[in-house]
Amino acid sequence: MPKGLNLEESEKPVWYGRMSWKANWFLILLAILTIWFFGLGLIFLLLGLLRVKSTEYFISDKRIFVRYGLFKKTVLQIRNEWISSYLISQSFFGKIFNYGRVWVSTPGYFSGVTVIKNVSNPNFFKIVLERLLEKQSVN
Repeated sequence: MPKGLNLEESEKPVWYGRMSWKANWFLILLAILTIWFFGLGLIFLLLGLLRVKSTEYFISDKRIFVRYGLFKKTVLQIRNEWISSYLISQSFFGKIFNYGRVWVSTPGYFSGVTVIKNVSNPNFFKIVLERLLEKQSVN
């Protein structure tokens, strides 16, 4: 569970995740190629580590919680009843390494779309979301 997140009364955690390491494939490649240049590759590895550690995703039976950023924090919370639709997108490398973006649509809120970036196994994320929304529509 993300640090600093307090569950509401009777709220049950469903899924917790972080940004996929595989989504940082380019930083890892740069690290491998530049490790011999005065340890420059370590900076790229550290950058990848910080990206992964500073990004958290959490789904409960009541909401989706997303936190991005190390220095500039962005925190988003979407109530499950506000979700009107969602979309999974994967780039070429996303398909190969099994990571992708989940676009969650809600009425209003900026452009009405929240992007959850570089989720590991986005199809599993989709299954979890579908089950939650089915339960939401039954209630």
